[in-house]
Amino acid sequence: MTEGKTMKIGVMGNSKKIRDEQVLVRFVRFLQSEGYETICFEDVTQIGGVDVIIVLGGDGAILHAATAAAQKNIKVIGINYGTLGFLTEYEKEETEQIKALLVRLKEARCPVLKRTLLETELDGKKYYALNEIAFQRDYSVCNTQLAKLKVKVNRKEMEKIAGDGLLISTPTGSTAYSLSAGGAILAPDVPAFMLTPVCAFSFNSRPMVFSDTDVFEVTAVRKGIMLFIDGKLAGSIQEGTEVIVRKAPFTADFPVRDDSCFFRKIRTKLNQ
Repeated sequence: MTEGKTMKIGVMGNSKKIRDEQVLVRFVRFLQSEGYETICFEDVTQIGGVDVIIVLGGDGAILHAATAAAQKNIKVIGINYGTLGFLTEYEKEETEQIKALLVRLKEARCPVLKRTLLETELDGKKYYALNEIAFQRDYSVCNTQLAKLKVKVNRKEMEKIAGDGLLISTPTGSTAYSLSAGGAILAPDVPAFMLTPVCAFSFNSRPMVFSDTDVFEVTAVRKGIMLFIDGKLAGSIQEGTEVIVRKAPFTADFPVRDDSCFFRKIRTKLNQ
């Protein structure tokens, strides 16, 4: 932050997690009493014009806010009002402790974890994912067949995958859908992506880790494939359509406490 400049802070709360509207009101007043210019956002499409956004909610709310904020070079701090809180820096009982983090951030003394995103394009529109891009067979179709996908890495054919689908995940997403599908856990600062088949028909299809500089080309061998970006439906992929997935040109930046520890989060939150 520029010395002498007032830090602008955006605040967003997940109404499904925070039943008491006064929680947000009190938090905004707390920030204003510390001298910060504060703006409230009700939707991720409104995010902009601030230096940092503080999200009160669960991982889902923080995930989608972070993806929007990353495209505008806005840092993200999460306060956990959900269940796990992998992306949060504070629990809801620690709200006022954020004061010290904001001071260090303003003085450029705060560590910032830069989380990689994925970029893909479908029907002329670009999508960005902080967790994963999922190719999934369309379960809404009766008697749907297995999803069949052809995968190329840096234009070299890797394999054909038959099953329920395929995930391409970031290190951040390695503790989400990919982990449930049998993928490994990657530390958030590892420069890698992971391909995780979902319920693969063949034992030869296993999760694989690649450099985050690699470019993936995924082609639908048959129709009935849906594309999901961080759990949200982007659209269907026609047979023969090639989807390119690569590293996004920006990162999602999360200021972290000095005592922040990813491995402690793994031990405590995955054993709940």
